[in-house]
Amino acid sequence: MKKLISAVLAAAFSLGMTFTSSAQQVEKITPSGIPYGDIKTSIDSFIKERESGLASCVVSVFDSDGVIFDGYYGHSDIENGVKADAETVYEWGSTSKLLVWTSVMQQYERGNIDLNADIREYLPEGFLTKLQYPEEKITMINLMSHNAGFQESFYENQEAAPDDVYDTLEDAVRACECWQAYHVGEYTAYSNWGTALAAYIVECTSGKDYVTYVHENIFEPLGMTHTCIDPMQRDNEWVAAKRSELKCYSRYDEPQYNEDYGECRYAVQLFPAGAGMGTLGDLSKFGQAFVSDNCPLFEKPGTRELMFSATSYFGDSDAVKNSHGLWAMQRGGVTLGHGGNTGGCTADLEFDPVSGLGVAILTNEPGETAFCGGIPTLLYGSCLDREEYKNAAAADIDLSGMYYSKRAITEGAGKAMSFLGGTFPITRNDDGTYSVNLLGFSFSEGLEFRRVGENCYINLDNGKESFVYIKDGIYEAGYMDYYKSSAGVFPTIICYVFIGFGIACLAVILIKLTALIVRNVRRSDRKYTLAGKQILMQQLIFGASGIIFAMFTMMSGGIYHALVIISGILAALLAVISLANGGVLCYNTFKADIKTQTKVKQIIWVALCIAYTTFILIFQLYNFWSL
Repeated sequence: MKKLISAVLAAAFSLGMTFTSSAQQVEKITPSGIPYGDIKTSIDSFIKERESGLASCVVSVFDSDGVIFDGYYGHSDIENGVKADAETVYEWGSTSKLLVWTSVMQQYERGNIDLNADIREYLPEGFLTKLQYPEEKITMINLMSHNAGFQESFYENQEAAPDDVYDTLEDAVRACECWQAYHVGEYTAYSNWGTALAAYIVECTSGKDYVTYVHENIFEPLGMTHTCIDPMQRDNEWVAAKRSELKCYSRYDEPQYNEDYGECRYAVQLFPAGAGMGTLGDLSKFGQAFVSDNCPLFEKPGTRELMFSATSYFGDSDAVKNSHGLWAMQRGGVTLGHGGNTGGCTADLEFDPVSGLGVAILTNEPGETAFCGGIPTLLYGSCLDREEYKNAAAADIDLSGMYYSKRAITEGAGKAMSFLGGTFPITRNDDGTYSVNLLGFSFSEGLEFRRVGENCYINLDNGKESFVYIKDGIYEAGYMDYYKSSAGVFPTIICYVFIGFGIACLAVILIKLTALIVRNVRRSDRKYTLAGKQILMQQLIFGASGIIFAMFTMMSGGIYHALVIISGILAALLAVISLANGGVLCYNTFKADIKTQTKVKQIIWVALCIAYTTFILIFQLYNFWSL
């Protein structure tokens, strides 16, 4: 059934392109019903209504005949009154991944890559060193669908200074390798590293470095002279210079929340996954190539049709999740494309494979959704406008629970971090809506889940729509899956308590050191008891572990890799010292003739010594190599 749907989609695309190209100049309309002649007016009005939250937004709407409308709104530099224009350079973020998947499909077309072969056939001997399931085949389809089983990495896609950027893509992929935490195909867990690995395979099969390959096989054929992909922009001096003119912001309806980030530039270590940047015109050219009657990206029409066919679905439904690296977005119809975010910009490129209508959007705001999410809905319509979804009713079962993202470090030494980020705690309200609440803090109210099929829902969140599939405690949300924890919020509470306790210990240490200095100055005769010294030592251990924990979990890339390993060793030593200290304190507590109140206090510290050692064993030493 799924293969049939993919074939129908591909046929519909071909038929749609033929119809579009042969139609007379009867005015066309967008899938949402907007006449092409009114697209400019509609987008102008849409942005005018939201200009209080606008830094800049540039939009290109196109189809198989070319550009229908280009719009430039707002400022690339608010302080100096510089308006966004055709020469403004924005970062693509993860939209850059489309270059990787296009390159892969070109290599497939040329017979250099078998999409269903084990990727180890294309890699140097012994390249993948952290496979938990080495007997399971990982294919390029798995990399494209982000279900090869890789968890996140500490060093995966972090900000890097110019001196920290690896010399080659091979160096970056080797250094940032992730632990394979899941069976192949078990979960969707969006992976920057998996994408960079695919780009490295393109290097191996083409015999050219990835930057050169993209320029020769995509940028140059399409005339994309104002785009670069190198993490330091060494492949396009003009782009590098123009990017320095862009300033980045966060803008809200309420000005007190506005933030100015300045130039906000950094290098992306796994650059194929997110280092692209360029002008709107170039991004539009790339999008137009996908919907052009004679796609210049591929030599054979069948290659594009194959790329548009599904490679993963939501659960056991017929709803497409991914098509050879192109994410499927449920709007008035199913669009294909990819969004992207960096520290300072947001991008979106998507198109309707049936009508051939596409849109490219770039903003100088990180995490921007009003324009990058709203304009596509304006053009393609709401998914709830579709006939099959119009009568979608509220979820008839309670979906409440504490969900944790599979796109995290879910195994190994950094597992504790998965309980601090990537959490999705939802609670059903009396009116049938849902709230996102964590430890008493509310992050979102009024969420709705409209049931559109067995285990299939449309999640409505402040005007944003997303297709989700929920079954047996697994919450599939497009780019990543979540799992419902039977322990609820308890692991998160434990982690926050540990952090809070460490901070409290640091404060106590500072107070005691201050008191010690004062006593020395006053030449006080008051001394610490043996038990008091042991408790002080344990507080020092807790304080030191807080610093080490930060090193262990936050450092990234280059020399910091060594610091992470060193910090793990130090944590292990502190765990041993803590256990020994607790043992001695326990012995002295029961041996000494002291007040019951003092004895209870010291026993509590003995328990904390043991608890600390247990914490290190569970969260920092367990499967340490899985980093």
